[in-house]
Amino acid sequence: TEGRDAANKTLRNKLEASESSGRSDAEITLDDGRKFVGLMQMGKARLEDYKRATNTSFTQEQFKNDPELQDKVGDWHLADIDKNIDELGENSKGYNRDGLRAVAHLGGIGGMKKYVKSKGQYNPSDQLGTSLSDYYDKFSGDV
Repeated sequence: TEGRDAANKTLRNKLEASESSGRSDAEITLDDGRKFVGLMQMGKARLEDYKRATNTSFTQEQFKNDPELQDKVGDWHLADIDKNIDELGENSKGYNRDGLRAVAHLGGIGGMKKYVKSKGQYNPSDQLGTSLSDYYDKFSGDV
């Protein structure tokens, strides 16, 4: 997994640059009130996933103010995405792994699975107008 760890680090750096311009204290609140913070702009739901998986406890504000914790959660986040990509088996063949990682980061793991199973037809956009396929293209190196 050493090669995958290095690939994750590179992708994480690209995601962090895209999501927060590399600012660990970055924060955005969407129209629906959901807040996303940190280098990778993590929301409460994904932080809850991490806390359940690791039996830890912290607030979104504590997360935002702790770059070391952001690194730990970022590593776990991408490893969890990889596990879910691997579980897709043959369905994920022909897709660029970094592209799928980016789709899962933007649209959630469930959204990434729908994207793959629909062969890209499931393609919602976030509030800022970025679609799953935009992120796939941006991070897969196909552009």
